[in-house]
Amino acid sequence: MIIVVDRGLIASDKLKLLPDYILGDFDSVPLELLSKYKTKAIPIESYPRMKDKTDTHIALDIALTHKPSSIDIVGATGSRMDHTISNIELLMLALNQGVDARILDENNSIYLKNRSFVIQRAKQHGDYISLIPLSHQVKGLRLHGFKYPLDGITLSSSSSLGVSNELIDEEGRIEFEEGILTVFETKD
Repeated sequence: MIIVVDRGLIASDKLKLLPDYILGDFDSVPLELLSKYKTKAIPIESYPRMKDKTDTHIALDIALTHKPSSIDIVGATGSRMDHTISNIELLMLALNQGVDARILDENNSIYLKNRSFVIQRAKQHGDYISLIPLSHQVKGLRLHGFKYPLDGITLSSSSSLGVSNELIDEEGRIEFEEGILTVFETKD
């Protein structure tokens, strides 16, 4: 299912992707483009510019009602850091429902984890892996298969210790006892 949000309609149109759902306040979409899609029997939901949720938040809420196994969000890391940080925190909505969700752009794959997991080199997005606590602390953090291993530390939100690690094995195991990690798989 493709849900297009606001300015994303411009990108999806250029890529010739037919959305299943279009929503937003449409403050950054040419009216003629929006009119083109109104004739295609695609649900279009318009929201006021002044509202209590961002367009991305609304789209994620809608996506989650369809009980997906995963969600990929593109176009969520633009020039506005306030929106980027908010979008990363919105991934909690999916995590709380047990849905794998990630934000993707050319250089990053960003997702949240609340339990131990594995990253496989063959599927990794870029060369670097950064682990940053979304919760105040991540307790009992152990890294196996990494250039910079860790053995049961508490990683605090005020630490940069988890930034720019690299896999040295074919897979890296990230184990922890408590907390929520923001995971960045990145390339320079």
